[in-house]
Amino acid sequence: RVADRASSESVPLYRRWSLWLMLSLLGMAAAAAVFWGKSLLGPKGPRWVLASVTRGDLVQTVSCTGTLQPLVLSPVGAQVSGIVWKLHADFNSTVRRGQPLVELDPALFDAAVKREEANVAAAQATAIRLRADAQNAALIAKRARELADQHYIAQAERDTAVAQADATRAAVQGAEAGIRVAQAALDRARLDQKNAIIRSPVDGVVIARNVELGQGVVSSFQASNLFSIAEDLHKMQVLANIDEADIGFVKVGSVADFTVDAFRGQHHKARVEQIRNAPQTAQSVVTYVVVLSVENPDLTLRPGMTANVRLEVARRQNALLLPSAALRFKPRVDDQSTADARRSDPAEPDKRGSASERRKGRPAAAGGVAVPARSDEPATPGLAYLPGEGRAMAQRIVIGITDGTLVEIKEGLSEGQQVIVDVVRPSGSATSGRPSSSGGGGGGGGMRRGGM
Repeated sequence: RVADRASSESVPLYRRWSLWLMLSLLGMAAAAAVFWGKSLLGPKGPRWVLASVTRGDLVQTVSCTGTLQPLVLSPVGAQVSGIVWKLHADFNSTVRRGQPLVELDPALFDAAVKREEANVAAAQATAIRLRADAQNAALIAKRARELADQHYIAQAERDTAVAQADATRAAVQGAEAGIRVAQAALDRARLDQKNAIIRSPVDGVVIARNVELGQGVVSSFQASNLFSIAEDLHKMQVLANIDEADIGFVKVGSVADFTVDAFRGQHHKARVEQIRNAPQTAQSVVTYVVVLSVENPDLTLRPGMTANVRLEVARRQNALLLPSAALRFKPRVDDQSTADARRSDPAEPDKRGSASERRKGRPAAAGGVAVPARSDEPATPGLAYLPGEGRAMAQRIVIGITDGTLVEIKEGLSEGQQVIVDVVRPSGSATSGRPSSSGGGGGGGGMRRGGM
């Protein structure tokens, strides 16, 4: 015992601490080896990002922009040429029908009227003189006939007198026609004199004035626009341009709301009144004009404002809803076997549906149950993936409307069911669910642009 104590006391203290340190390091290395071995040899299946099928209300809208315009916008032009002499209206002036807006210099028009009045008087005097000549010629012809019957004059003299009477009578008719021509010119001059005072054609508000004092107004084939008068700003319209891909959803009578940049927090109601058939093409983009009626009782909306319109085209209440990302998800080939990927390919015909259903183009739901086709509601076949034991299982569904974020499920899924929307790799990197080179993405439907 004394020898052992002596031998233990002879071992230095630092050697004992080194021994304990080595044993601790060996234990930690063994634990790390066991942990990494389990992680490397264990299953390496993908981790799914799931979403649940829920119920709720869904509204599908079409977003577009348009321009606010009055219901009736009357351009006021000039029918005659002249110099602006007086102005009786300005911007935002309230005018009545027939109220003077502009007066042109009347000097030239007054002179034209006096000239035409003189022409009428000259034509009337000429007619009086010719009537007198015609009356005298008629008397001479009468006497010539009587003398010729009694053989006092030659027959040639009689014929000359009769021809002279006919010529003077024709001259009288020409003079009377000249009076009518001169009177028409006088009426035209008086009309120009009247049109020198430009009046309002409607009751309304002047929203544009394009004329100044002293400006020369020239009447041509295209009349110059001097004023623009809005008949009633309490009722306006929005001319919205809707893309050809969305025009099929729009119906007359559909409701909409819009905002303007001047009042971003205010929402205004509108209603579809007309869908115009004339296409408008700009840079290969085809749009159609949709007219929406708008009430403007407080006159806050002004012509020319840009309206950001949300047009409601469909609404579902208490519908089955699924995130749209689930329809864009497509598992990669390395996530499951080749056979599973082939079964999940939406391009492969569904063996469970009957041949007659496939010929008719009716999608078949899970279990071979045919989906009833309804012509009054949109229905598009799609594909979703359900989580399985280490792989994604394809599920055929029928979808309805969408708002870009959520999509309506009509057939194929039930409330509370879990659906894959993404996948997270064991290394920690998440995939976006985009289709890989092995096949197309799963499903889709509703409107072509999301977030409307």
